[in-house]
Amino acid sequence: MAALTPLGNLPYPQPTDAANVPLHIQSLAESIDGRTVLRFLDAATRDARVTAPVAGMLVWLNTPGRFFHYSGTQWQPVVPGAVHKANTTTGTLAAVTTYTETLTGSTGDPTAVTFTVPLSGSVLVSVGARISSSAAAAASFMSANIRTGTTVTLAAADARAAIVTGTNQCSASTQFQVNGLTSGAVCTATAAYKSATSNTSTFTNRFVTVTPLM
Repeated sequence: MAALTPLGNLPYPQPTDAANVPLHIQSLAESIDGRTVLRFLDAATRDARVTAPVAGMLVWLNTPGRFFHYSGTQWQPVVPGAVHKANTTTGTLAAVTTYTETLTGSTGDPTAVTFTVPLSGSVLVSVGARISSSAAAAASFMSANIRTGTTVTLAAADARAAIVTGTNQCSASTQFQVNGLTSGAVCTATAAYKSATSNTSTFTNRFVTVTPLM
């Protein structure tokens, strides 16, 4: 009966085993196979081939060109990275006092990023733009809606907004942490805007960035 190495539990033959070299090599190869860095075209190919992943497995996916590991419950990026979306077009909002994701005259809206929730269930969301108002004492606001699928799990709010008051164009940004998301879920962060009554707000060079927190 083949013995096992002390650390990796890899099989090797004993003197009393049958002299079947191909069988022994096959046993060793099959044991090593799932411990190497597996390479696949994409997640669908991986899931079709690796039907029973075990914790610690490591794979490379050509799309999106990243390493993933199996945590024991799901595949996660080895080094989760921030996702970012910028929009350099200019848009305006005239006397809209509830948050909206679309600006007049802008292209490329909504400005949104899609991200996979890390194991911690927490991400850091950053939003910002160059913002100005048509009235000296009026404020303009930029925040973000967080969705899981099509469901808003955290709505845009003044407490999580970049705010500029006055007619001078200013660069403003804010960051806020989102907790309690479902690990492995695919979510979106979409920029949302509002203006004060009787005021036209202008937004340009807008961005949304989501950074996973471990």
